[in-house]
Amino acid sequence: MIDTDAFYRESCEKGFVQLEAIARNIAWTTGTDWGELEITINLSKPEKDPKAIAAAATGGSQAAMGSIVGDNPAIRSGACQLCVTERDVQLGYAKRIELGGEQWGLWYSPYAYYPEHCIAMCWEHRPMHIDRKAFTCLFDFVDQFPQYFIGSNADLPIVGGSILAHDHFQGGGHVFPMQKAPIVQEFALDAYPGVRAGVVKWPLTVIRLEGEDRVQLIDAASAILRTWRAYSDPAVGVLAETDGEPHNTITPMLRKRGDCYQFDLALRCNITSAEHPLGVFHPHEHLHHIKRENIGLIEVMGLAILPPRVRDVMAERGLSRDDVGRLFAEVLECAGVFKWDDPGRDALNRFLDAI
Repeated sequence: MIDTDAFYRESCEKGFVQLEAIARNIAWTTGTDWGELEITINLSKPEKDPKAIAAAATGGSQAAMGSIVGDNPAIRSGACQLCVTERDVQLGYAKRIELGGEQWGLWYSPYAYYPEHCIAMCWEHRPMHIDRKAFTCLFDFVDQFPQYFIGSNADLPIVGGSILAHDHFQGGGHVFPMQKAPIVQEFALDAYPGVRAGVVKWPLTVIRLEGEDRVQLIDAASAILRTWRAYSDPAVGVLAETDGEPHNTITPMLRKRGDCYQFDLALRCNITSAEHPLGVFHPHEHLHHIKRENIGLIEVMGLAILPPRVRDVMAERGLSRDDVGRLFAEVLECAGVFKWDDPGRDALNRFLDAI
């Protein structure tokens, strides 16, 4: 078993975790209808372009990779900066762990967005994928490291965070605003009596599964994912596919409290339109002065990672920190597939009936 306290301390002492760069970031919280959101202006990394992120899904661009990888000498400048090797282990930057019966590497992000921000990388180079196997890996992680949460970006462009070309998870020692949000609508999953299910009060559409039986939780999450992958509701702009291109996936997030697992599943859809060419459920154009990048795992959970230019935007437009926080809440609302109005609630209930 890895002593994460010692591993993190060593990573800081060796300079892999860039504490001086992280300290330059600006951070605050803002009260919203969704609770206290955490806002950061990240001065230690460049802003990522959504098109570069999509290109990186096939290894076509390095532009989206530097934000969590950094410039550490243990990391190669080749086709994939997340490929972990025995050299990384020997240098002390990575540790071996086993997830889903496979070998993975674990290290700490150089430009951490939150305390003990760690990254688990599959030893095999393969694309991101959200499926039962990925869910099993998440549960294996929290069973080994119950002090950490673990989650995964979605596996499609636009809704998939920054690195789609290499299978990886992100975790760490932080409880996010979304994980503190309450369930406001319970529903039954009769096939899984050991699972408590409900809809979280959150701007994105988040289904929370809770229970002590990991097998039933994985089964229930897999059933929800299968249903969502194939689900369309044109009345609210959700289409499972167009011209053979899939649009629906999930951003999963897991933590463990004692013997109880809390498994949050955010429904994502990456469909585009003429009005919203970067994504219907993506920050809309009137919010691009604050946020234009993809909404990935960390921001889904309520921690904004805003680019350095936002400092200038605040000065130019006379925006307070609370103004920026409220605008970030709007960003998250854009990403919600079932809105919190009457048509959106009706659409949500149609989906729940389909599970």
